[in-house]
Amino acid sequence: MNTKPDARTAAKASIDALLTTLKEQLAQPGQSLLPLLGAMSRFSKYSLANQMLIFSQRPDATRVQCYRAWNNAGYQVRKGERGIAIYAPMRFTRAEPGDESGPLEPHSRTGFRVAYVFDITQVDPLDGTPAESTPAPSDAGNTDAHRALEVLKAFLVGHNVELEYLALAPGLLGYTDGRRITCGQGQASHVEFATLAHETTHVLLHFARNADGAAGTRPDLTTRETEAEAVTYLLCAQLGIKGTEASVEYIQSYRGTPDTLDLSLERIRATAQRLINELDAIRFNISDDPGAA
Repeated sequence: MNTKPDARTAAKASIDALLTTLKEQLAQPGQSLLPLLGAMSRFSKYSLANQMLIFSQRPDATRVQCYRAWNNAGYQVRKGERGIAIYAPMRFTRAEPGDESGPLEPHSRTGFRVAYVFDITQVDPLDGTPAESTPAPSDAGNTDAHRALEVLKAFLVGHNVELEYLALAPGLLGYTDGRRITCGQGQASHVEFATLAHETTHVLLHFARNADGAAGTRPDLTTRETEAEAVTYLLCAQLGIKGTEASVEYIQSYRGTPDTLDLSLERIRATAQRLINELDAIRFNISDDPGAA
């Protein structure tokens, strides 16, 4: 009987160990989330686990694809290059009982397998293919700050969040009570966008209510501010908008255990992805409006 684990099992165990090590390292005092958030913004279509795996194995990666995809695009992975291990979904059919007395019936299930991707720095163009050194710009990156700001305001209107502008104390850009966002007057478009993104994240994450209407449990202040600024950082990176200096200070002040960090990263990723998707949909609808400027 062969008791040696197969290659896939060993690869999965190695991947799980990589994720655990990365989370533990990031949870240490003095470690910044900014490099990981940069990777998350570059690979927003990937799951959080795969974003962390890409970052842990190749922190400077900018554009990854599988071997076949690079070939189809006119590129060849260089001999000896080591692939970046990630999880890939797979569907399979398994025979299971239909009912207590019936025969086995096929049921479709979804699982995960280990797959490998390669960064653009690991490939060479085939004859006739123009060389690339940076990822192709996304459509979202062409959005200027003023345009993105109007789209974010439309999002707030659609979610019944009031917005008001007041003269605030120096250094205070905005705040929210979960139903209304107060923004300081006279901010430049990119700063105002970052302010509203920050407060919008608070509304979505930190003012949730239980089924009985009572206020839910809120994380501590450092975690709340880090989550809000991390989402803002990801949105600005996706939309090509200059972030604020406050983001760096908040994110670098993060402290927590691997478990709390893992929870925050998933909340950060999910919230940023939700906002990006909804803002894209709003932007598309505005663009299709014949009366829009």
